[in-house]
Amino acid sequence: MFNLTEELKRPMADAGWTIKVLTGAAFCLAFFWHPHMVLKLIFFPVSFFSMGYIYRVFANHFRATDVERLPEWNDWKEIFLKGLVIFLIGFGYCLIPVFSFMVSDSILMGGVLAKIVGLIFMAVTALLFVAAIFLLPMGIAQYTRDEKFSSAFAVKKIWDRIMNIGDKYFKIALFAVAVIVLLYVIGTIPYLGPVLNALVGFYAGLAFAALYGQVCREAYEELEIK
Repeated sequence: MFNLTEELKRPMADAGWTIKVLTGAAFCLAFFWHPHMVLKLIFFPVSFFSMGYIYRVFANHFRATDVERLPEWNDWKEIFLKGLVIFLIGFGYCLIPVFSFMVSDSILMGGVLAKIVGLIFMAVTALLFVAAIFLLPMGIAQYTRDEKFSSAFAVKKIWDRIMNIGDKYFKIALFAVAVIVLLYVIGTIPYLGPVLNALVGFYAGLAFAALYGQVCREAYEELEIK
């Protein structure tokens, strides 16, 4: 059984972790810092660098290569493009939950009966978001293994592999949801919220990328043994 406290310290094992984390957090901050949605959309592509770097950590642990230290910030084009791919995969997983949220939000504007139905839709939406968060890491693992974008959405294969590893994957997913909620709360802090979100969010992304990369690799290894 993994020790969560020790796993969360894993990025610190790299001697140069501070600069690497601050670099990634700076790319995140380019998005989080702006309060206006238009500016967020304009600067959003900058965050692809952070996503691509986190994916590099995930891929290293999934392939069991160079896992003792954080990767270098180099090959910027590859980092950016991988970040774009990971964003598109995440976007694909969020399409149905976002659509459900929009429907429930519009229903809530009606009368009493409509509000009741809207609240039911909201509950369903929350479950859909949790399901997306739950399936996404193994979907990224499937993409990494096959090097095909469509493989990230092979839900049957993804579910089989999650069931194959079972308890460990579920616990990591539960912790991930808790961290997302924590980041939401941190984001509400005036002025400091965006800075803390960028720092804590990027660091947590590195820790969970290593955890998910390892556990997803184990899921494939156990399946091949069987």
